[in-house]
Amino acid sequence: MLAIGLASQRMGKSKRGKHKTKFEKMPLSRFLLDGEKLDTNACVPLSYHKVVITKTKWMELPSDILLMIFQKMGPISILTKAILLCRDWLELARNEPLLWRKVDMTCHGKKFGPKYLQDIACIAVNWSAGQLEEFSAEGFGSDDLLQYLADSTSNLKTFSLISCRKISQEALEKTIKRWPLLEEIELTSYCMCPPEFYQTIGLSCPQLKCFRLNTIYIEYPDYDDIDEKDSIAHCIGKTMHNLCSLQLIGSRLTMEGLHAILEGCTKLESLDVRNCYQLTIDQSIQSELERLKHLRLPVESTDDYKFAHHVYSSFAPAVVGRCVPSMRVTMTMTMSVTNTLTVTLTLTLILTLRTILISRMNKLCFMIRS
Repeated sequence: MLAIGLASQRMGKSKRGKHKTKFEKMPLSRFLLDGEKLDTNACVPLSYHKVVITKTKWMELPSDILLMIFQKMGPISILTKAILLCRDWLELARNEPLLWRKVDMTCHGKKFGPKYLQDIACIAVNWSAGQLEEFSAEGFGSDDLLQYLADSTSNLKTFSLISCRKISQEALEKTIKRWPLLEEIELTSYCMCPPEFYQTIGLSCPQLKCFRLNTIYIEYPDYDDIDEKDSIAHCIGKTMHNLCSLQLIGSRLTMEGLHAILEGCTKLESLDVRNCYQLTIDQSIQSELERLKHLRLPVESTDDYKFAHHVYSSFAPAVVGRCVPSMRVTMTMTMSVTNTLTVTLTLTLILTLRTILISRMNKLCFMIRS
């Protein structure tokens, strides 16, 4: 309850009366998230304008507007910034469970320690009053936190752990069994678990539609047990029949495992196998992949993945040459089309600028002559 304690301490120090408090002297951008700007079209001045916002104007905002602002801020900014500024804001955040249906505690830039983040997460879960449906954590967490989550809600539909290595497999398996309504699970840069663990996930979550299991690709030259490589893929194909989206960045599955997934997951529409360099996609499996709406190949970049820094593999550039010819041809054609479009747009822009320049020069000459 560190955040609440700080809130009480700061609110006790705020002065009332004619003198402006230290919060009223700060620029408006002080209360925005890092990297955000104010909308000039809404007649709101930018941070470099010398404008003083009085405390009364902040408090006059309707509750529905404040809730929209809080939802954009996220739980970390609410519990470390917003509730420390005004008692009414603290009461609104604490007494509005709908605000805490989604608790996303990722992409925090390591500004806070794991213990502090876990305390904030517990506050957010407590204020959700059992209505929590989505929970995401990055770089922190423990078995106690999972136990608190499981005791606080049974309606969880989305659950994501990003690089939460201090959470044990036993605690995670026990907790997921208590969330049968889960529709989306992501385990990125998590510890290696045996195949039985993923079989438990599939059997305990019959409504699972999206599953992401991402890691850093590591090559083992002396290890060539195909059955072990594809064991997880076989468990996914046997138990996760309602999957619509599957992401396996950095997996070491082979073509046998990919066949098992496509045969077992008949509703699959999206498949991401980037950095899966054991795959050699060829004509034999092309007909099975045609039913997919979205497909990401092993040699494609992971830069557009939200947590790309957790799955980056320095092994990738050395393996591109080993991909089958059909994949290399596809990439070459894609790059050629992209380069052609770039050149075309550049020439079009140059011609447009040339036309505008000639038109303005003619007008200038006409004005000089007249």
